[in-house]
Amino acid sequence: MDEVGRPRPLTTSRSALLSEGTDQAFREMIGELIAFSGRLQEIREAIARAMGVTPPQYNIVMTLSQLGDEVTVTDLAERLRVSVPFIVTETRRLEELGLLEKRGDPVDRRRVKLVLTDEAAAALDEIAPVQVRVNDVLFQTLGPRDLKSLSRLTRGLLGSCDAALEEARSAGRAEV
Repeated sequence: MDEVGRPRPLTTSRSALLSEGTDQAFREMIGELIAFSGRLQEIREAIARAMGVTPPQYNIVMTLSQLGDEVTVTDLAERLRVSVPFIVTETRRLEELGLLEKRGDPVDRRRVKLVLTDEAAAALDEIAPVQVRVNDVLFQTLGPRDLKSLSRLTRGLLGSCDAALEEARSAGRAEV
């Protein structure tokens, strides 16, 4: 109910997301996801600062450390869901910091592969104990089955994001 006692319009029509005809539990879950996302971002920002880079640079370094040496600018932009010009700017800064090298692809000279330097590897080794402590605390309530479930659910939610974003954007365009 709103402040005048009228029922609030539902924010979902899926029966699986409704409880006793209301979306209250769904709304609370969305609020908790938003709060978790914000706190997770703050945690990552603190780790980035401890590593001496900006949060976007930290995301790039962490992603490259997971993906290996065959990553192109376009691959990285798609993976991080950001623009190619943004990746070009940030990787240039990482190069200046000595954490990244750009290597031409011998097969396709138009492509550039992004490679972390030994200095980046040393920085990752140095920050790893902090990441371990943070993750151990952050995810202390999860067991092995929870981790698998959360991973599966997160992949599913991320898979729905593009279509949901298009729905949200089309609502804004329809009003114009």
